Amino acid sequence: MDDKNTVFLLFGQDWTPFGSSTIPNLFETTGLGLGYGTLYERLPQVRTGWVHNVGGPSNLKFLSEFAVTLPAFGNTPANVADQLGFGERQGVDSGQPEVQGRIVTQWQLDKAPGVAPAQFIVSAVHASRKALVTAAAVPAAFKAAFPNGAEVSSRRYGYTVELQLPTRAFTWTGKYFHGEDLRFYFVGGLYSNFNDTFGLTGTATGASIDGSSTVAFGLQNGVPVVAPQLPVRTQGYSTDLSLPFSRWAHANPAGRSAGWSANLHYSIDMVPARDARRLSGVRGKTDLAAFTLTFKINPLVSIIGEESMYRTRAANSTSNSAGGLFLLRGIPSREWHDIRTEIGPIFTF
Repeated sequence: MDDKNTVFLLFGQDWTPFGSSTIPNLFETTGLGLGYGTLYERLPQVRTGWVHNVGGPSNLKFLSEFAVTLPAFGNTPANVADQLGFGERQGVDSGQPEVQGRIVTQWQLDKAPGVAPAQFIVSAVHASRKALVTAAAVPAAFKAAFPNGAEVSSRRYGYTVELQLPTRAFTWTGKYFHGEDLRFYFVGGLYSNFNDTFGLTGTATGASIDGSSTVAFGLQNGVPVVAPQLPVRTQGYSTDLSLPFSRWAHANPAGRSAGWSANLHYSIDMVPARDARRLSGVRGKTDLAAFTLTFKINPLVSIIGEESMYRTRAANSTSNSAGGLFLLRGIPSREWHDIRTEIGPIFTF
């Protein structure tokens, strides 16, 4: 538009505006903290935005953007043929796209050479899903009331507040998230939704058309109804502290000793225990702590060592509760943990 304003349009698969502005700095490659409080995702999308450059001593900029994305919920069809044929379908069956937005304030906190700008970010998402039940799958006691099948919907919403502060001495990144049915974004205990049969009598269930969920039917004051499906709630946060050891020591950027750095990571995902118990689930709170040490041999190759602990706490108090307790070393336990040591190379092209 002009020297102060830029408008852009993006088509294709990319990082989502919701939650993906800050990514954990982990070496672990089986999911990047999947299910342990690290929220991020990539999706097919159409995205547009406006950047306003205020300028000044801190090179202040404002970004606002809006995206329409594929409404993916991570509810996988039960049989392989459907998985290969269309993947998941409950988000698409809602007939509504997922909408996302992000507002970013960017400024140069530290003007030293090679230091990235600081950012304060707020993002949000809203989407719907729909589970369809064919007439043949309706329980026998409810076929007369639902001769053409049935459907039930639920929503997803979420928001994040993110901050990244790069300086020559350290870089700190933090993110807080809150929402419902954020399974596709790798949080919410990886739960999606549950049937709310409270107050219903004579309940029976039927499989959704894709087999990825069960729909409940019941009588409410003698009237046949479909039980509502409620999304599982969640909230949590993640934080990373990166320490450039070699820069502290004023190492020669061209020398081998210039490549030492470390990262401290912590993230937590907190699902209300009553939501987990409604699904007869065991997982409640899950968190991850990690220490990563990196030696950059040259611009193409780095050697990394990482020590991490993954921990999950049960949503239940006893073995007799819904979902029970974990078995750790063969003993029912409120807490499960996994300590990992990983060493390997990273090649950058």
